[in-house]
Amino acid sequence: MTPEEKARVKIDKLFQEAGWSVVDRDQYTPAFTAAAIREGLLEKNFRADYFLFINGKAVGVLEAKRAEIDPSTSVVAEQAEGYIRSVPSCYQAYQSPLPLIYTSNGEYTYFRDSREKESELTAINRIHKPKEIVKMLGITDFWAGLPTLQKKGLRDCQFEAITELETSFRTGQDRALMVLATGAGKTYTAVTAAYRFLNYTSIRRVLFLVDRNNLAKQAEGEFGTYRLTENGDAFNNIYGVNHLRSSKIPKDANVIISTIQRVFALLTGQEIVDNEDEEEETNEDGKTVELLGNLQLPHDFFDLIVIDECHRSIYGRWKAVLEYFDTARLIGLTATPIPETKAFFNNNIVINYTLEKSIIDGVNVDCRVYRIKTEATENGGAIRKGDPLHRETRYTGKVETIRNVETSTYTKEELNRSIINPSQIKLILETYRDSVYTEMFTEPQREANFDYLPKTLIFALNEKHATNIVRIAKEVFNREDDQFVQKITYSANDSNELIRQFRNNKEFRIAVTCTLVATGTDVKPLEVVMFMRDVASEPLYIQMKGRGVRTIGDEQLRAVTPNAVSKDCFFLVDAVGVTESAKVITTPDEEQPATITLERLLELLAHGNVSDDNLRLLAARLARIHNKSNEEQRKHFVDLAHIEMSAISANIYNALESGTLPEYKNINEPNNERKGLVAAIVNHPEARKYLLILNAGFVNTLQPGEDTLISKGFSQEEAAATVSAFEEYCHKHCDEIEALRIIYNNTGEPLTYTLLLDLERKLRQFDSKFTTSMLWNNYAILYPDKVKKRSTKEEQKALTNIIQLVRKAYHQIERLESLYPAAAQRFNLWYGQRQRLLSDAQIEVIRQIVNYVASNGALTIKEIREMDKDKANALIRVFGNMTVVNETIESLSTFILTAKAA
Repeated sequence: MTPEEKARVKIDKLFQEAGWSVVDRDQYTPAFTAAAIREGLLEKNFRADYFLFINGKAVGVLEAKRAEIDPSTSVVAEQAEGYIRSVPSCYQAYQSPLPLIYTSNGEYTYFRDSREKESELTAINRIHKPKEIVKMLGITDFWAGLPTLQKKGLRDCQFEAITELETSFRTGQDRALMVLATGAGKTYTAVTAAYRFLNYTSIRRVLFLVDRNNLAKQAEGEFGTYRLTENGDAFNNIYGVNHLRSSKIPKDANVIISTIQRVFALLTGQEIVDNEDEEEETNEDGKTVELLGNLQLPHDFFDLIVIDECHRSIYGRWKAVLEYFDTARLIGLTATPIPETKAFFNNNIVINYTLEKSIIDGVNVDCRVYRIKTEATENGGAIRKGDPLHRETRYTGKVETIRNVETSTYTKEELNRSIINPSQIKLILETYRDSVYTEMFTEPQREANFDYLPKTLIFALNEKHATNIVRIAKEVFNREDDQFVQKITYSANDSNELIRQFRNNKEFRIAVTCTLVATGTDVKPLEVVMFMRDVASEPLYIQMKGRGVRTIGDEQLRAVTPNAVSKDCFFLVDAVGVTESAKVITTPDEEQPATITLERLLELLAHGNVSDDNLRLLAARLARIHNKSNEEQRKHFVDLAHIEMSAISANIYNALESGTLPEYKNINEPNNERKGLVAAIVNHPEARKYLLILNAGFVNTLQPGEDTLISKGFSQEEAAATVSAFEEYCHKHCDEIEALRIIYNNTGEPLTYTLLLDLERKLRQFDSKFTTSMLWNNYAILYPDKVKKRSTKEEQKALTNIIQLVRKAYHQIERLESLYPAAAQRFNLWYGQRQRLLSDAQIEVIRQIVNYVASNGALTIKEIREMDKDKANALIRVFGNMTVVNETIESLSTFILTAKAA
């Protein structure tokens, strides 16, 4: 490098440390809030070494000199003075001449404000930050003080999301949607954005909306641990962060974390009760909420609103809350957007980072599907006459033991809703128990210690189902304690603490939930997600499945699962066909009609509210209850009301459709004909109560029930499709990708670490399932007798496994096995052939790189030096020079990697 180039490197760093982007002229874009353009073009054929722009407008120049030249001399100052008066008219400028003059040689930096006529260059040895310049020049542009975002500490997807978000807001958008895969760090991204807006713009108050109240604590923790700040202090040491627990917001609060329901309560003056397990919906009648009367906050109270899990319907029935704060900018966060979500954010999607992309990037891990089919799960079953049943009356909670009066059948859809078959639950759990260490965690083989069963999350259909799963799991895994398997649902005490324990405790191995842990919950050590309920909603299914994708370091994993090796994938145990059933994209109904419960409807009718709507609603409810009731239940209703449900329903419909029914004006009129239609119900409270019992239904638990295993195992069809696609890819690209060319043609050329890494990257980019681990597992599913398990972590992680996979794809080898275990034996054969050419010292030192080659491919002495300088120096010392070392390593590598029979 020339002295000038060396100085420029140092000056570039000064700009970057101050939050400026340093770019060449042809690389400049308006996305840069603060840009120093190298060799900026000026009038009179001048070129500024650095031409400075804030938010698209020129503000100054920097004249650069090599280290030997003093940048504070009058000659340098006059040169810079000429530049600030030579701005071409094609550029926007804050004023003319430009106000800011810098001179620097990389070692010393000087500054002068040209607006101060008598001022001179003053040593500062740094560059001003954009927000300092904004203040210095009195710039009122909202976004001008934003420094260029630095990549350090951020994933690529997070960096892209924040950069595009800021560009979007700067160009006039006021709503933006970030689509980031589960596990990609949505909250961390939002916290970064919030910090930058609070620190560098005039935004002063942020509302962070969470989907459920028990996720507020998790978000509060993210703000508390965030340290990607200017001085490294935690976010909550710089700005006030408040979890909304009461109707008072502290004056110093810059970030308010809340559900939208609590914000509504706050606005309308309602009491806020702090309940961390509060469900997200409290608007019982389903109507869009209205904001009326004197509201407790001004409409401009929040400058920025971040909406987590924004695919939910919060912007539907609760949209009045967001619309009230009409001056705030909105940021939506989701992994699963639906059309209404995109429309709400004006289709301004600043990033679309999918789960597939996150797996390719190594941000998340993929899943392997293990399918369990039982007779009851697939086809339903029968309840024979005389079979004992535990029957729970849902409305009253009463449980009684009865004998089934007549043989009946139940469908798979009724299973675990109205029919619980304990044998079905037990069979699924027993099948999982017997397969987890024999079929799933075998690469490498995990010690079969059920005290450290891989962390398992089971999705149940409902609260009753979850309770039964917990009870039966204790029996299946022979556990009497209350730690091993626990329920995390809204009925459980302190779900936040239970989730924390599941994440961190060694004793807590199985968590059973319905939907509480379906979204937003981060349990990185989770290795098995089991579905014992089907899911029709595509977004919900992706969210539920996404609980298992989080990556975790090996040591961190072993801290809670001591017999684990590493988490390269997670297992999705499908016990109900959830991976095979059709999914729909549900849409939030923004204008749902008011609905009332049957209990409330019967009360209204009893007090004379016999409007057309109420009569029609009752007729529909009676028809539905009649259809789902059996003969015994219908007869009992007749005993109580002296008329059949279907007759009451028919009479109401006939009267309404005939047009002869007197008009209902108000409740104070007699309305006798109308009241006569419902008299049998209104006049008999026991009939009303029985209707409520029938409407709520019953849960019959078979005693003990029976079920049969149909099949278990990994999907042959999916494995065949993946392997076929992989082999097609290898053949199609055998001339284009160097590693494939060498293997396909068997040329004997070195398969270097660089070539193998390039092949691995291209495979992952083409298909997220083309990872070494997933491909190996799929071949094992299809050809179990011709695929050798990788018994150690070293075998599993070896980059050279990709060579064997490609050879298998080209049908060059019959048996798929890692090159790593036989490396030492191949080394013995190799040096046996060269014995007279190698000294004992050379053999000893070359032996030490055998595992490097077997794991990483052919290496050069340069690559060895990068990994282990001492080994590289030892090789050069005993072989004399680098040329001989490289020739020897190439010979050894070729012998080890050709997969010759030992």
